[in-house]
Amino acid sequence: MIKNLFLRLLPNFMSRKIRSREGMQKMTQNFAWLFLDKVLKMTVVMAVNIWAYRYLGPENVGIWNYAIAFVTILTPLANLGIDGIVVRDIVNNPLRKNELIGASFMVKLLGSLFMTLFAILMIYFRRPDDVQMMYYVFIIASSNVFLAFDAIDLYNQSQLKSKYTVLSKSIGYLTCAVAKVFLIVWGMSLEWFVWMQFAENAIGALFLVLWYKKSGEKISTWKLDFTTAKDLLSQSWPLILTAGMMFVQQNIDQIFLGDWVSEYELGQFSTAAKLIALFGFIPMIIQSTVAPELAKAKSHSNALFMLKMNKVYQIMFVVSVSLIAFCVFFGKWIVVLLYGQEYVQAGALMALMSIRLVFVNYGVAKALYITNFNLFRYFLLTGVVGATINVALNFYLIPIYESTGAIWASIFSLLISIIIIDLFNPYTRQNFRSMMNSFFNIPSYFDVFKGK
Repeated sequence: MIKNLFLRLLPNFMSRKIRSREGMQKMTQNFAWLFLDKVLKMTVVMAVNIWAYRYLGPENVGIWNYAIAFVTILTPLANLGIDGIVVRDIVNNPLRKNELIGASFMVKLLGSLFMTLFAILMIYFRRPDDVQMMYYVFIIASSNVFLAFDAIDLYNQSQLKSKYTVLSKSIGYLTCAVAKVFLIVWGMSLEWFVWMQFAENAIGALFLVLWYKKSGEKISTWKLDFTTAKDLLSQSWPLILTAGMMFVQQNIDQIFLGDWVSEYELGQFSTAAKLIALFGFIPMIIQSTVAPELAKAKSHSNALFMLKMNKVYQIMFVVSVSLIAFCVFFGKWIVVLLYGQEYVQAGALMALMSIRLVFVNYGVAKALYITNFNLFRYFLLTGVVGATINVALNFYLIPIYESTGAIWASIFSLLISIIIIDLFNPYTRQNFRSMMNSFFNIPSYFDVFKGK
């Protein structure tokens, strides 16, 4: 039903092409469910969060988002970069399903426990007198323990069955959205809103397990194999460090703004960043939907893989330009309408911040190339370069230009670490050409109308 409804919304020539191919029908159904999930988040959940932001005010929002940004930087220690590898291996070796899911669950669980402990130690050394911030960091970090059950989602992704993940996660965040309404009505403090993330992850994990069992699968068949876990980590350790560098690149500016400027300024900046992040679901859905198809293409030939990779970059380009135009023309008006005049600065920041979407979206697509060619150590290098440039520019620009300086620092660091750096590596030059082709070969975009 969801798939048919989604197909009706597409132009006739696209709908006919999808209906004529079984593989594309499965990808479209998967995309439709993921899209529905994000629509719910961008309507019901977003509406409640906007109300919460207005209720809490920029300073409390700044405190809350400081804690979130602090934990986010450490998140790679919890998921350990194995997601793409597990999905790829289940597609290529379906008989190893229980072995791979069990190992990924074990790795994620141990990683999240270690990350929680490390987060508490780090915030203690950074803000030894701020007991409130330590408490908030502990709540948010410990909620990641439940994400170990996202090992089930990796199986769902490999089978293009994201329906079950969407249903599970939706129950979690919709329940907590309702709870936030009561928190606002009852005039509760920021602490209660922070606890909602813990509750959301717990509920989502519970229903992931229930849907997994309902689909005929059994957790008891998982194999907690240390050899498989070690093998996954041996492949993913560059991804762990790379993801860490990327999270630093994307979130360290919020830490610096909170420490060097003010929590009010961080509240404005993080509000704009949250709105921009809402658009991140589009490239992630595209990536998770096409990942199995690209893995199959790579097993046939590099030429077929690059042909499909080029089309992915073209899609990312169209999505990015469309979103930037939307933010530039309507961003400030939307922020004031949603959050109130108190957040007017966030509206101006949103327009400038939207430029980052081009590079972030291309980075999401580029991860497919990295995974399929096993260029994880190179990916680590790009992460180190990006994070180093970003931190250096933040040190120079934030004290002078505050939030605007932070945005320009991230734009330049993303441009270099995601796009330009590929030109200098012989193994990624074909990827660089593919990205450049999507930027400048405009006539190729019309091939879709010719059925190519």
